[in-house]
Amino acid sequence: MEKIAIISDVNAGLDYLGYDAQIPVLRSIINFGDEHLIDGKEIRAEEFYERLKTSPIIPSTSAPTVGEAMELIESLIEEEYTDVIMYSISYQLSSIGQMVETLIDEYKDQINIHVVDTKKAAYLQGYIAVRAKEMVNLGKSVAEIIDYSHYLVENSHAFFVVDNLSYLVKNGRISGAAGFLGGLLKIKPVLELTKEGKIVSFEKVKTHRRAVERALELILDEIKDAKKLKICVFHTVREDDAKAIAKHLEETVTIDKEIEVHMITPAVGAHVGLGVLGIGYFILEK
Repeated sequence: MEKIAIISDVNAGLDYLGYDAQIPVLRSIINFGDEHLIDGKEIRAEEFYERLKTSPIIPSTSAPTVGEAMELIESLIEEEYTDVIMYSISYQLSSIGQMVETLIDEYKDQINIHVVDTKKAAYLQGYIAVRAKEMVNLGKSVAEIIDYSHYLVENSHAFFVVDNLSYLVKNGRISGAAGFLGGLLKIKPVLELTKEGKIVSFEKVKTHRRAVERALELILDEIKDAKKLKICVFHTVREDDAKAIAKHLEETVTIDKEIEVHMITPAVGAHVGLGVLGIGYFILEK
């Protein structure tokens, strides 16, 4: 009989759902110079973004350690889980998932470790983990859960706009050349979280407002033939704007849908900065 645990990492934004998803997460460290704070424990999003407004330092992050992953897995073994499915941030953005994969053989006689590269970050990553947890609660098998997870990964996409490319460039999440040109020309690129899980500059736009409008246009075009959708609007201290986008989508999209607004957790916010607005979707039914 399978007893399945669902785990993730802090990048998934599960701390900000307003309820306990009962999904343990591996936590990253936020580094403000010599100050090191555990995301979600020693610093939360509201405080983090307030600090960013005045901090001369662009913070960096440190990924969870293999020791922390082992400690979590061993706690699940003690609770007699037979399987654990890890929902990791995109392998293109961090090596957390690959790190957990290195433990598969070490624990193979005690627990079956499965890792799903969500090819996402923020609550787009978290949503896949939450759906997996719901499937566990319904008694679904590991195979069924992983199969549906891969369906969600493949049938999703996101675009976003940042106020300041410096964060993405400094932390190596987007090519330096694109960032340099963006600053030089004062353009606001529409960024894409690609199907492969990379962040790339999709289209160069002159104003932030137009870039957000363009991201919305791209999303509306992609979802027009779907039958059922989950749409996530995410932000870093742009809640009113994010809610306005959600309201526009609620009024514009006639397809069966759920729309949620989510804050981006510090471990992701350190790489994208203040003023981010993003829109992502999952096609739940074609």
